[in-house]
Amino acid sequence: MATKRLLEIERKFHFDRNRILSGPHHYAQVFKSIKHLKLQRFTDTYFDDREVLSSNGIWVRRRQDCSGTGVMEAKLRIKGDHTRSTFDEITDGESICNLIRRHFPNFPHLKRGANDVGLDSLAHFTTTRRSFLAANKFTVVLDETDFGHSVGEVELMAEDEAEAHGQIDGFMQHHSSFFDCGRGEGDESEEKLAAYLKKFGAGFRKGGET
Repeated sequence: MATKRLLEIERKFHFDRNRILSGPHHYAQVFKSIKHLKLQRFTDTYFDDREVLSSNGIWVRRRQDCSGTGVMEAKLRIKGDHTRSTFDEITDGESICNLIRRHFPNFPHLKRGANDVGLDSLAHFTTTRRSFLAANKFTVVLDETDFGHSVGEVELMAEDEAEAHGQIDGFMQHHSSFFDCGRGEGDESEEKLAAYLKKFGAGFRKGGET
């Protein structure tokens, strides 16, 4: 029997860094044990053509770390909405091109092997990420962008979407002192790209470069 592909199951939440990253609700105080604590900084450039891909649940980006190393990635939303989602993730350039062609056979400007896949630049921003493993199972991510937006995620890699979402919901409810106090004003879980486009519009780069 063929092994099922693991999917990225996630639930987003908004957090206020002044409350959730300090004091009694600091993650190190709330969770009994955390592992693999990481602090990362990376820059994402998203590519599209008149937002055709992103409006159909496909996000293509180049993620560059602080050393300057970049990798192309594509995320395909299988199910869900901006808060509760199931994604398939692809990092091979040719597979990314094939994904786009599969959904949009006549999509223009594809260049096999190019590090922007021949698409227009949609957005460009830098994220500071804190992430850790809680309860030996759940990856908790706290992202802060350089344009003032913050969003968190609880993630599981799993085959069964419904079961994974149930486990994530139970985990967040069990640690409600962390997740509840972290809720800020307005949209509690807006995606980084959506927040960027709402603030700047497509193709904007801070400092006036487009």
